[in-house]
Amino acid sequence: MTDAPATVCEMFDIRLERDPDAVVLLTPDGVGRTYAELADRAAGLVGTLRSRGVGRGDTVGLYLWNDPAWVVAILGAWWCGCSIAACGALSPAPEADRRFRLVGPKVVVAADDIEPPPGWDVVRVSSEGIPVGPAGVVPGAPARFDAERPGPDDLAAVFFTSGTTGEAKPIGHTHRKLAAGPRTTAAAYARTPEFRPRTAPPDKPPALSFNPFGHMAGLGRMIFRIYVGRTLLLVPKFDVAVMGALAERYPLDTLQLTPAMVHALAFTDADVKLGSLRYVTSGTAPLPIATRDVFERRYGVPVLQAYGSTEGGVTALERYEDALAGRRGPGSVGRVAADCPLRIVDHDGHDLPVGADGEILGRPDRAASARYLTSSGQEPLPVDADGWYHSGDVGHLDEHGILYITGRLKEMMIVGGFNVYPAEVEDALRASPLVRDAVVVPVPDDRLGEVPIAGIVWSDPADPEATFARLAGECRDRLEAYKVPRQWFALERLPLTPNGKLDRRRAAELGSAATA
Repeated sequence: MTDAPATVCEMFDIRLERDPDAVVLLTPDGVGRTYAELADRAAGLVGTLRSRGVGRGDTVGLYLWNDPAWVVAILGAWWCGCSIAACGALSPAPEADRRFRLVGPKVVVAADDIEPPPGWDVVRVSSEGIPVGPAGVVPGAPARFDAERPGPDDLAAVFFTSGTTGEAKPIGHTHRKLAAGPRTTAAAYARTPEFRPRTAPPDKPPALSFNPFGHMAGLGRMIFRIYVGRTLLLVPKFDVAVMGALAERYPLDTLQLTPAMVHALAFTDADVKLGSLRYVTSGTAPLPIATRDVFERRYGVPVLQAYGSTEGGVTALERYEDALAGRRGPGSVGRVAADCPLRIVDHDGHDLPVGADGEILGRPDRAASARYLTSSGQEPLPVDADGWYHSGDVGHLDEHGILYITGRLKEMMIVGGFNVYPAEVEDALRASPLVRDAVVVPVPDDRLGEVPIAGIVWSDPADPEATFARLAGECRDRLEAYKVPRQWFALERLPLTPNGKLDRRRAAELGSAATA
């Protein structure tokens, strides 16, 4: 048994000492970056940051794309003794400015091909993380210099909640929390949960990361690849054609995709072949059961779901053997992680039996080191008197200990006194061959308070009025009458946030405008 390093910086140092020439990052052009090369670039960035007065305890804002620059920038900031605040370049500059104002970074490191938010001291960097512009690179120390290595309980990174149903909030994570995550993932998917003392042979296929920078899943995948000594291929933006080309070039054994990516591959007209895959993992948002079924029939591999949050990290993971044994269903996200005690409770806080839906409460050790960041400092996550974190998600456990997610408390609508969760209605809509995708949102109703309406991406939009009448009939066979959408509005595709999640706020705006 090998003791896991207490921080990601320790993991990287081990790789740098033992396997400096191992490739850790690839890009779609096939160019690799070794641990030594990333370390040299990070050391150069340290010199530039220090010349701007950045020092231990400061925060460095990152406004970057999904390319090697963000890995270099994170290392450089950590080697200055700083934390990072991550905002992806897909977010417009005013939104980036609003987010950075919540945490007050000393400097913002921004991609050199975008206009950064005004009013900040900005270090522009190339896609490789090398400073550009008038200041250029300020000489740094060699890669193995005596940097300000952080401690496990130091603040490491700030990520922002997606803001799909409200304003985004900054969530701070310690180095200990980031370093603990890959062990949980390895326990579910890898041969052993232990840290690998050496990197894997170079003929092992890379993992692909399509996550836009600013989403915690992207950093989690990078850390996991360092933990297991494998290579990560960063793809700036998901595209079906790019995915197909990479699958032809590399014998990919696994894929990590968002539900939107799974949907695109499931329904594409392109002839995409994923023959070498064993399984796909999907996270960051619920995956519709109908989409999963289409993907699995088309490509012949299971899609394993995961459940977690920016605040608490990974809570549950679907296991390969459970998928093969058929221990899954609509909303299933796998078995609860060993280090994450979990409860399902009713509105009064009483524990519910197996199969009963209620709010999901968690108390993972990792969440103890997460913090909301405010202008007045750091505040712990809100927990009740007994130390339980209220997720706001609704779900239940089955007799196998598998967790099912059925909705969100905040998304719940009350129709004539009855609770309706959009996710349940969306699953019923997507189960119809008439529908390619759907989103359900509430609109005010004088008699019932509010009623559900559906934004629909039709499979065949030739006669949508008649088709909706058929669809409503199908839904009445699957759902109670009060849950069936009263009206519909057409969508070419579901609206997504920059992080690739369903943008329910935008969907509600489109629904209100279309049905007014």
